[in-house]
Amino acid sequence: MRISRGNQVIGERSVAQIKKAIADSTLLPTDCYYDEETSEWLPLAHYLENQAPPKQPKPVGRPCYCGSGLPYPVCHGDGRQY
Repeated sequence: MRISRGNQVIGERSVAQIKKAIADSTLLPTDCYYDEETSEWLPLAHYLENQAPPKQPKPVGRPCYCGSGLPYPVCHGDGRQY
């Protein structure tokens, strides 16, 4: 991928190199990459957002009915705790 900062192309990097460079602040989320599909320069932050794995929804907990405060799957409702 071609990378630019300001109005100057600063090189080409692989996805792995980009992730590492952002982690060590060599590249900034405001630096841009060239997207061949759209023929545009876009911020690296945009690329990273689209590459992130989808967030998994948190499971909805069910209330404890015995007062132990344990999550429902281990609360039997009669005080037994497993």
